[in-house]
Amino acid sequence: MFHRRDLLKSLSVAAGGALLAPIVQQLQAQAAGDASRLPQRFVFVVRANGLRPWGIVPEGLEAHGENRRQQERLEEFSLADRKLHPTFASLEPLKEHVTIINNLSGRAAAVSDPHGANFGALGMYRSAGAAPPAGETIDAALAAALPSVFSHLGFKMGSADDLIAHPHLSAAGRGKPLPFYCSPLLAYKELFGSLARNEELQAASQLDKELLDFMVDDVKRVQQRLAAPEKAKLEHYLQGFESLRDRRVKLATLDDSFRVHIPSITDKFTSPVETHRLEAHFDLAAAALIAGLTNVVTFDADDLEGHYSGLGLGEKTLHGIGHLADDFKVGRDSNFADGTDGIGARNIVRKFQLDLIAGLATKLKAIPEGDGNMLDNTLIVFLSDAGQQHHANYENFPLVLVGNVGGKFKTGRFLNYPSYQQPGNRTLGSFYLSLLAAARHERESFGELDLKLPTGLQQEPLPELFV
Repeated sequence: MFHRRDLLKSLSVAAGGALLAPIVQQLQAQAAGDASRLPQRFVFVVRANGLRPWGIVPEGLEAHGENRRQQERLEEFSLADRKLHPTFASLEPLKEHVTIINNLSGRAAAVSDPHGANFGALGMYRSAGAAPPAGETIDAALAAALPSVFSHLGFKMGSADDLIAHPHLSAAGRGKPLPFYCSPLLAYKELFGSLARNEELQAASQLDKELLDFMVDDVKRVQQRLAAPEKAKLEHYLQGFESLRDRRVKLATLDDSFRVHIPSITDKFTSPVETHRLEAHFDLAAAALIAGLTNVVTFDADDLEGHYSGLGLGEKTLHGIGHLADDFKVGRDSNFADGTDGIGARNIVRKFQLDLIAGLATKLKAIPEGDGNMLDNTLIVFLSDAGQQHHANYENFPLVLVGNVGGKFKTGRFLNYPSYQQPGNRTLGSFYLSLLAAARHERESFGELDLKLPTGLQQEPLPELFV
């Protein structure tokens, strides 16, 4: 078994100087086995089309997932003696690490478009249509709190022709959307090109380095000839180029032993099938987390205009599947050519996404870290930007969690909070405060508040999550 502690002890911490200070501190803690200083990691898997409660509740608790159920009080159920929903089959071996949450409201992010809250899903503020982000999102906030070589990595199941996208999902602040890789091959090149044994990729990586060096120097030369206002504008571009170059400096310090976890390039990296490329993205994310290149990853796992032909669902868009499956009666009466109905199609998609999550969690669990393994210090969050249904009212954002962030969260449970506007209803914003608290970066609030709910509870983490 590959032991990160032995590897990290051999890391040359002199390389990179102050540039590497944040990551070196984390690596030294890991090498020393100091559990209190081990890094926390957060992975967000965000799907479109809603995450219906009936598709996540454990067996025997189906009533808690019924449409329009009014939950009047908080209820907690152990998963130990229950089977998970059939689409969670790959998570059964990891059940002790799983937490399922229902009825966290997100009306503070409600917009007129019922198909998704855009940046508001992770930011807890209103984000309509093509508008730029109004503030930071939780993944960016955690990335700033947990610095690494790549502060944040985004992966998107986009078009085969796209290389990079800026989906309306993650943002570092007002007007600052974060980039997502659509091309697994481009992501591989930028993450691991300098470490890869493929000569063509190494040559391309060296060419990129030389180009970045030239661009940084060229921008600095131009700045010297500009007046202060124009110089300030150019500073934004200089910082971007320097950031890219600094990443390569950090990558160059990594020990050759990290290569053991770099995924091999396969047909999935260039496949025209969307699901194949998403599988490649998950492979890359696992390698980046294991290598310590990042502590925060976000997957834009699909979008309404995407297809799942790779899962046998033909050319029907996810939007179309949503219309078929958003109501039990409609779902049962509307069939695909092979007899699959809308609800069955939604189950197929959800199982695929949960299988990818289970695969990632299993890889992390196999890597020793401190007195446990990497999964012990990681939290994977699965949710939909539309909350609980295709045509969202944003009154419920169901969550599936895998991990406990260094033992801070109690796991192996299903938590069903009171429904929206019922006494004791809690918000998605409070969940995000819980994540920040787990990362030792407490705040008094996150995002906007719902004026129809008591203010106090919206400014507190969820105590039920913590040990």
